[in-house]
Amino acid sequence: MRKISSFLLILTLSIAALFAQGQKKKFTIRDMLSINTASQINISPDGRYIVFTLSKADFEESAFRTDIYMVSTADGKVRQLTFSKENETSPKFSPDGKFIAFLSNRKASDDQKETKTQIWLLPVDGGEAFKLTNAPEGVINYQWMPDGKNILYLTQETLPKPEKEKKERDKKLKFDPIVVDKEKYRKEFYLVNVETKKEKRVFIGDYGVDQFDVSPDGRLVVYNTNYTGDIDDGPKFDLWIFEIETGKSRQLTKRPGGERQPKWSPDGKLIAFIADLDPKFTYSQEELFIVDPTTEQIKNLTESFDIGIVSYEFSKSEAEKIYARTASGVYTHIYTISTKDGSIKEFLVGEKVFNDISISNGDKTIALLIEDKTSAPDIYIFKDGELKKLTDLNPQLSNFTFGEQTVIKWKSFDGWTIEGILVKPVNFEQGKKYPMLVAVHGGPYGRIQNTLRQYYNFQVWANEGYIVFAPNFRGSSGYSNKFGISNFKDLGGGDFKDIMSGIDYIIKELKIADENKLGIFGGSYGGYMTNWAITQTDRFKAAVSMFGIFNLITDYSNSYLPSWEPNYLGDYYWNNLKIYLERSPFYYVKNIKTPVLILHGDEDPNTFISNSKEMHQALKHLGKTVEFVRYPREAHGFREPNHRIDEFYRCLDWFNKYLLGIEPNKKPIVRTDEWVLAGGWEIKVVKANKNVVYSGFDTTKKFIEVELLFKSGENANNLDLSILNDFTIFDRNGNKVNAFGVPVEVTGAKSVLTGDIKLNLNPDKINPYFPVKLSFDSTTLKDDLRLKITKFPQFEFSIE
Repeated sequence: MRKISSFLLILTLSIAALFAQGQKKKFTIRDMLSINTASQINISPDGRYIVFTLSKADFEESAFRTDIYMVSTADGKVRQLTFSKENETSPKFSPDGKFIAFLSNRKASDDQKETKTQIWLLPVDGGEAFKLTNAPEGVINYQWMPDGKNILYLTQETLPKPEKEKKERDKKLKFDPIVVDKEKYRKEFYLVNVETKKEKRVFIGDYGVDQFDVSPDGRLVVYNTNYTGDIDDGPKFDLWIFEIETGKSRQLTKRPGGERQPKWSPDGKLIAFIADLDPKFTYSQEELFIVDPTTEQIKNLTESFDIGIVSYEFSKSEAEKIYARTASGVYTHIYTISTKDGSIKEFLVGEKVFNDISISNGDKTIALLIEDKTSAPDIYIFKDGELKKLTDLNPQLSNFTFGEQTVIKWKSFDGWTIEGILVKPVNFEQGKKYPMLVAVHGGPYGRIQNTLRQYYNFQVWANEGYIVFAPNFRGSSGYSNKFGISNFKDLGGGDFKDIMSGIDYIIKELKIADENKLGIFGGSYGGYMTNWAITQTDRFKAAVSMFGIFNLITDYSNSYLPSWEPNYLGDYYWNNLKIYLERSPFYYVKNIKTPVLILHGDEDPNTFISNSKEMHQALKHLGKTVEFVRYPREAHGFREPNHRIDEFYRCLDWFNKYLLGIEPNKKPIVRTDEWVLAGGWEIKVVKANKNVVYSGFDTTKKFIEVELLFKSGENANNLDLSILNDFTIFDRNGNKVNAFGVPVEVTGAKSVLTGDIKLNLNPDKINPYFPVKLSFDSTTLKDDLRLKITKFPQFEFSIE
């Protein structure tokens, strides 16, 4: 509820409009979500083209849509290849470069029912994509065979027809109980011929088959399996090999710990894989190993290299050479590693994050996906010893204001050096102290990277006037193995002290943060640390707990990763109840004085929503300041764009209120979908559309439609408004227009009813809602349009 001001307030029609010619725009959460995100690059064998996926936000459907694009390495020309409503992923060139295979659940025809994910083929020289496979349970992953005539794919076994029909009948009749851990399905490998589309099952695996790679001669397949298919059985992954011709298999590795990302060397003599340095810890540093498929002898190539391996690719010209992406503090770098002597050399480093790598034949051209603190991911090539940028997938980013983003280091309580990211507010002034938000990453074996794109939206907060501090506390990945495993049996101990010492460093040494205006937020383990911090100190004046852990016993009992607790705490709660209690925020819940906003997805299988329900229940009964928001359909971390927008603005309102004293109902600007109050009436902007065309009107004219919703309250009086006199759009140059009319449909055509139309809204307790749609001729107006409404506060929203 919001009080009316004594003066007319303004409705901002576009948060993305220019403030003035030559000036940059405020970077909003919608702008962050509108970043086009490239991934899954694959270079053609001859190095002429690179295919990749590009994800874009669809705010109308509240989803991210992913299509396949291709860029020429010669001139950087980008071309979109797929346009379906469904998502396309995993594009891969055929060995001869004539086809691009990809995965999609698109329909082969308009009358076809929804389908499972299948392999599709697209001719590089032109033509329509066509569906290659008809796997009843869909394709999980695939790989081209070396000869390019067939594709090997992984799928889930199909039930026999009678059993499948019975299952469908039972479901329809609601005889559909689910026996936990009993209804599992094995994985199967199929070969499909590219020309004939004939499919042949070549191997039946167990429940846990996951990743695989085909040998260079096309005879053997190495795959990993944890046998059960249970996501919690990651440490159980072993490598196996099967013969495509005979279907015979044998176990290759029997070491403790899980083996991941198996790949054959180009000469077929070795298989590389990634595994934890210390199998006792699932969060131990990731090492690069090789194994001889004949002798089964294993060697750790990076045992003396105290940097974790993220992923890797074999050279296409030197069988003994590997390009490895490394977790290097707040960056991701690339090193070369020799399988012969284990020598490790820097290849591509610096203040960049190398997200992906793909290598052409002969290593002549290497494709890379790179981002940093000022840019979103773009495609680069490394050729003739030079790194060259090919794409500019987000040119709009040059129009926005960003705060200074730097890497800082400080000494913690025991002398360890800790690293983190510090983002200053836009228009930062030296000598002035600002409110500061501490953003805590998840894991804890995870890390914050020095990039523009962040789930926590650093630069959006900087545009709202906040400092953001994101520490890579002990237990984070990207540093040494000792650092990564250092919070074993010490959750909320040294890591919490690292964070607090970083806060003290910024306040006392950098002298830019206001110690009386500190907030903290984070998701997953970041949510745990948020919950923990406010039970241990009163220094934080506001907190946002995002899908976090409150009770370690509850989390163990409900998560699909129950091994997380014993892995970090050293035992199960029935053997060591003390550590589960003393390291759980719930144990100290009476200490909480900080106002807490709790956000959680209804479908979170990881930190189950019971954590947040327990926290909300306790704080509510203790009379604490708390608000709990649940997001339908969301799992661990929110994915729907409109939920992300809502998430951010709820956090902004929370921190503004409890750090800055700005009450939501007294904000100078109100955004879309927020109700505002005036004289017993509430109103909100539902939507605004630009470039609307009306039948019978000049098509060169530009019309804007604004949809409003009025709601009468208990004390509402009759509300009389004039279309012409009470609704006016204007721009910063002083140009203005009154409402043009009310949109209508006449015999199916869109038109507009013009004139001085009166709105006479009478309170109605039975049906209190009154939708109103207005049209404005904005032809003569420039960017940064605003709307003046008599008697109501201003809004802020985007034009669709």
